Parts: sequence; structure tokens; C-alpha cells
Amino acid sequence: MKIVSAEYIASAVKIEQCPKTGLPEIVLLGRSNVGKSSLINSFTGK
Repeated sequence: MKIVSAEYIASAVKIEQCPKTGLPEIVLLGRSNVGKSSLINSFTGK
């Protein structure tokens, strides 16, 4: 899979707060300093 663009939409702590776009979504969760941002940057080629 090649990601050609990415957009931050929202942070959600409850399922009701998740956007209802109908598009595939990727969820990342974890403590600080575990590499979430690095993973996002590698996905988007930044």
C-alpha cells in the first residue's frame, strides 16, 4: 500500500467521537515516546 496523502482529523477517547467517513482508518495508541509519530512519518514518507 502506498499512502500519497494523510490528514489529521481528530483525537477521540470515546467511540462516539470517531469520525464517520466511511474510509479505512488506522488507529495508533500507546504511551509517550514509543514511536507513534515516527511510524506515521514513515507511512507518509515525511
